Amino acid sequence: MSCRSGVEGPRACPARSTTHFCLRRMPKSIALVYWLIPTKQQRDFFSEAIRILSKQFNAPRFEPHLTIIVTPEIRLSPRKILKQIRTFPISLEVRGLGFSSKFTKTLFVRFTSNKSLAKLVVDLARETRSPAKSAHDPHVSLIYKKMPTSTKKQLASMIQLPFSTVLFDSIKAVRCALPTKTRSDVEAWHVVATKTLRW
Repeated sequence: MSCRSGVEGPRACPARSTTHFCLRRMPKSIALVYWLIPTKQQRDFFSEAIRILSKQFNAPRFEPHLTIIVTPEIRLSPRKILKQIRTFPISLEVRGLGFSSKFTKTLFVRFTSNKSLAKLVVDLARETRSPAKSAHDPHVSLIYKKMPTSTKKQLASMIQLPFSTVLFDSIKAVRCALPTKTRSDVEAWHVVATKTLRW
């Protein structure tokens, strides 16, 4: 639909616009994302790192997590889905720190996948009726913020991890809007179900 300068109404272009088309934002889709959560001691370390970075760079605060799978929101209860999952706590080896131009991978701790994580992905995919995709580049993010590559590189070189493996002992189902591209998107995340993993 073409728009003329000065036309009133909810779809009108600003009076100063010279374009013949109004660019409208694509609507976000609602999804259920399943997270692995580190044990308390290691979660506390990640939480403190996130707190410091969010304060320094005016970024959103969030719970440290590793995304297992992203699924469409279906009628099945996330609580019932998690009850069907049978797995022990999962230990993953740290590969180092990484960064990218993607908002949700601004700066992160990268892990090596293993059979336990791969099986969890398959089990959750089955219960949520979603395609089973291997956990691509499993990671725990430390900050979500658009920043210069030089800054991200410097931060990645400065942060020292006090452990070489991380143990994850719970799963959370989180309702969120996709794609996640802004602070408000992150702050709108809502946990809807939790499962503790036991030996």
